[in-house]
Amino acid sequence: MYIAIDGSVIQAHLYGVSRYVYNLTEALAKTVLADDEIVVLYNPDEPTGQHRLEDLASLPQVALRPASGLGGKVRGPLSLVSQLRQLNVDVFHSPYYISRLLTNVPSVITVHDLSTFQPHLGEGFRGRLSQFTAHGELRLLRRAAAVICVSRAVKEELLRISDVPADRVRVVYNGVDHRRFHPRYRPEARQRAALMLGIEPPYVLVLASPEPRKNIGGVLRAYARLPREKLPKLVLAGAADWGHGPIYRIVQELGLEPHVRFTGYVPETILPDLYSGARLFVLPSLYEGFGLPVLEALACATPVVASNRGGIPEVAGDAAILVDPESRDAIAMPISLPISVDSGPDRARSNCLPRASAVRPSLLRERTAKETRDVYESVMS
Repeated sequence: MYIAIDGSVIQAHLYGVSRYVYNLTEALAKTVLADDEIVVLYNPDEPTGQHRLEDLASLPQVALRPASGLGGKVRGPLSLVSQLRQLNVDVFHSPYYISRLLTNVPSVITVHDLSTFQPHLGEGFRGRLSQFTAHGELRLLRRAAAVICVSRAVKEELLRISDVPADRVRVVYNGVDHRRFHPRYRPEARQRAALMLGIEPPYVLVLASPEPRKNIGGVLRAYARLPREKLPKLVLAGAADWGHGPIYRIVQELGLEPHVRFTGYVPETILPDLYSGARLFVLPSLYEGFGLPVLEALACATPVVASNRGGIPEVAGDAAILVDPESRDAIAMPISLPISVDSGPDRARSNCLPRASAVRPSLLRERTAKETRDVYESVMS
């Protein structure tokens, strides 16, 4: 089988989706493919991305190919059609962009979430315009030979709002790379995080994003309700472009400057240490199709408090505290729990928090690769 994958998402710095594409391609090449080959298409006009495309090209089954049709130009889809025809691939996987489906090559599309269709998450004209565009893209989904949804929640929502035949839609959960995300020796993890990012424990970790649905303002307001004298630091990882944004203003209005730490960009190599050194990880999103950071934190044996919306309950199971993301009290309660020091080389942890156990085998990236390859096979059949 000759598989083409749109790798331009890796270049686009879309945090979760970029990781999905990189991990899927690497896992396919290393654990699933035998006689198959992968060609990763990329936009030659853009940098190679946070995950270096060259790293994928070092794998024997993977080749890189520039594709001018992956840019934002109007003629892009037509150019992509021509290049896919020249490559003579068996299957084309577009892991994010629905507009790439304008091709006669059997195509697979991954739908990560349908946040555009959540009315309360839109913002004025921009939100309405996004919904108008997205409704047009939904019609394109019928061109896909198969649609991969990353959770049952996304699949059910997609079938509700579109006319895509149900027999073309498959649920394939994202998987975590357990070689990178696993319980670390806590003192060393703290030391690395402190050295690279200037963070000292105890701290509560949030992966920050400017999207309103990520509900960072809700966490800050919940955090502000707690007694300041024993308040652990709140670390907002990412958010490098928020120096003059609304989140900074909320921090100032609440008087939280001494208690909140903005890290800016976090190198991929440090992220597992950041999870491992945290007393608690919080994902308070108003909507998530999956919630990969929950999976990563649990793989690092870090206690998790997460939203009870979207696909997150499927990911977390009973290994996390699930809360109403619009309730400040519900978010604040786990942060305020008393902590005790575990025996052995582990971090301070609340006796009241659920223990993060080993990640379920169905949520490892090797299983994601196998089930995705099965989808490719079904398309060819």
